[in-house]
Amino acid sequence: MADLRRLQDGQVHTLYGYTNFAKWAEDTFDGLAVGNVRQLCRAGSIALELDKRRLIDLRDPKGVCTTGLRALSVAAGIYGNDKMAEVFTTAKGMVEPGESISGVTVEAAMRLLMPPAQVDQAVLDEQSQTEAEYEHDNEEYETEYSDKVRELMNRVRDLSWELPESANELIEATNQLKAQLFNESADADQTWIEGTR
Repeated sequence: MADLRRLQDGQVHTLYGYTNFAKWAEDTFDGLAVGNVRQLCRAGSIALELDKRRLIDLRDPKGVCTTGLRALSVAAGIYGNDKMAEVFTTAKGMVEPGESISGVTVEAAMRLLMPPAQVDQAVLDEQSQTEAEYEHDNEEYETEYSDKVRELMNRVRDLSWELPESANELIEATNQLKAQLFNESADADQTWIEGTR
């Protein structure tokens, strides 16, 4: 999951002529479907964040399972990465040594850390419902539409997922776009490509 997220962040799919990362991942890796890629990348971003904070070691990943990473991604989305790391540390203290942190453990840690007045269970339930609906819609979408229509739908989804979340990110994205329009990013792109060989 972390490696997949690194590939997405590096926009590696563009080097292979794809405009859609999820479609590239599906075509490149056995067993991956377009619908799974987004969830895997979201969990991967949490794994990378925990590794960066030295709370887990991605070279020998132990201590948190996929459901735990998903639940932590919900916490990060609502409260930010600092609170997510605090939830992880609390959840880690709630399990026996050698056991993995699951989604249930993360939810218990969140309830422990957040006073009842601040825990918006409706938001958590709504996000879980949205994910369930997305998975259901995606199953229909996988079989109902042609490849061309699915590609266009994936492009729209990718664009919506990658919208900047803050004013600073929007400014940075705008500056990058300007640099690309005026060919100012060519040297940096070439350096990045050569550095990954």
